[in-house]
Amino acid sequence: MDPVVAFYDAHPINERQIQAALERAGKSRQSLRPADLYDFDQDHYGGLDAVAALADGAGVATGSRVLDVCSGLGGPARFLAERYGAEVVGIDLNDGRVRGATRLSAMVGLQDRVRFARGDATALPLPEARFDAVIAQEAFLHIGDKPALFAECHRVLRPGGRLAFTDWLAGPALDEGDRARLADGIAAIAIHDADSYRQFIAAAGFRDVAMQDLSPMWRRILRQRLEMYSAMRDDTVAQFGPERHAAYVDAYAFFVDAIEAERLGGARWTARR
Repeated sequence: MDPVVAFYDAHPINERQIQAALERAGKSRQSLRPADLYDFDQDHYGGLDAVAALADGAGVATGSRVLDVCSGLGGPARFLAERYGAEVVGIDLNDGRVRGATRLSAMVGLQDRVRFARGDATALPLPEARFDAVIAQEAFLHIGDKPALFAECHRVLRPGGRLAFTDWLAGPALDEGDRARLADGIAAIAIHDADSYRQFIAAAGFRDVAMQDLSPMWRRILRQRLEMYSAMRDDTVAQFGPERHAAYVDAYAFFVDAIEAERLGGARWTARR
């Protein structure tokens, strides 16, 4: 099995966990609104503010056609459809995440404004020049072939369309041992430094490439998320067993240590086709 697919098949944040959290919060499935999911379905760093920052960087507005690459359970896609009035397509390699995203969207009445499909980000099953914006959040570290990835993002954007994404950056001290442990623990198979990322994006034909360093903010967020995952022990053990919970928390603790030691950093990138 693909290591990224396997990683997300056993991820602590998943459709079943979200459903359980909704029940604990006393939310009725018969009257759910998109906002009822926002506390539970934003599996990225910074919550809704981070999605809004990407939307602003990508120029998302009412009627915008948006592609969310590696869309996961669809939290950002639903937010863009509900708050911005965008038409959103999500593509993800993990079939379980695609099916979960589809069901969650239908639960809150967004099935006509957001749709999801299984697909490879390096060979998108989509026509050329279809989208006004392409976004992604902390997902490209899972994709080894960056030239193909950015070529595909460029291909599906209309002329003048915008790319906006966040991802991890390799610091100078990140060594091969760190990379191997991150690949094994969180399926981080391809982490690059800022100069390499800039070259990949430009080589695909993008212009006006810009980067904002998010490392200081992410250091705070990652420590909080480690505490969150530790507190999710009961849900994770119920689904995947105690060994998976322990392994995930251990891998995430190493991840947090790496960014706090500045072996890893994070950034938001924007570019124009």
